[in-house]
Amino acid sequence: MRKLISWIALAGLLFVVPLVSWLYLKKGLEYRKNILKEVAVKDSVSVNEDSLHILRGQTTVLVLATGSKHSEIVEGIRLQYEDVPRFQIWQGGESSSDGKIPADYCSSLVAKYPGDVFMLIDTSLRIRNTYGASADEVKKLIEHIAVVLPRKEEADIKMKNQ
Repeated sequence: MRKLISWIALAGLLFVVPLVSWLYLKKGLEYRKNILKEVAVKDSVSVNEDSLHILRGQTTVLVLATGSKHSEIVEGIRLQYEDVPRFQIWQGGESSSDGKIPADYCSSLVAKYPGDVFMLIDTSLRIRNTYGASADEVKKLIEHIAVVLPRKEEADIKMKNQ
């Protein structure tokens, strides 16, 4: 009886655990592939539209709708990603308090997507997706931000020369 239990435990370690791990990792890979399809490049921002270079080099959530009714969503996104370098939320159609950004900056983007509230732009000025203000679309926006953000490069392991 002990031998049978040992063989079952060994078979579990050799076959069941790797199979379950493989299935779990495959599910995560499929999820990531689907998200990458959703954030495929839809359009791009021309250099003329970003003449002040506010969007270049930053992952940007551009708020297309003016007004304060979406401020709670914007503030939630800002709090979630406030420590991430090279991420910004910019509200189109509103001038900055210091006067450095004109009110009509990127107005062509705002006019091009009239029914959408949010736009995700990557560091290379490519529009990845646009979103409305429903809870499902905001959830998708947050998932897509996590995928589009540039990954932090990890330091290489170096050997000490003695």
